[in-house]
Amino acid sequence: MKSPMFEYGDHTADILVIAYGQSLPEAFRNAALGVLNIMYDTSRVNSIDKVNVEVYGDDLEQLLFNWIDEIIYWFDGRKMAIGDIIINEFDEDKPRIKATLQGEHYSVERHGFRGTIVKAMTYNMMSIERVNNGFKVQFVVDI
Repeated sequence: MKSPMFEYGDHTADILVIAYGQSLPEAFRNAALGVLNIMYDTSRVNSIDKVNVEVYGDDLEQLLFNWIDEIIYWFDGRKMAIGDIIINEFDEDKPRIKATLQGEHYSVERHGFRGTIVKAMTYNMMSIERVNNGFKVQFVVDI
């Protein structure tokens, strides 16, 4: 039998995102901005356009998953460079976020490109916990 004409090598295809906030809504906001900053420089975005989004989950983990998935959709699917996020409502009991995404149409020349595209949110290493006087959320995104 001949040796196969292919092989497998090491490939890093994930990034662990860790975000903090004094409140849970602030930690979720910072998590979303952390994901976006993997792809481009959010500080270079003008808040020209505003989009209201509403995201639900059966629990906080699913809410976090759906929230980051929504953020990825607006960048990848709608080509919106998001520079700031306002959390208008956050319900922990019936997990829901109402937020306003602020930004503009994505431009490589204006916002840069860091060489990495976030393809998907995952549940891998996901945790939501109280730390000191605030909150820490973490999860892995597929790149």
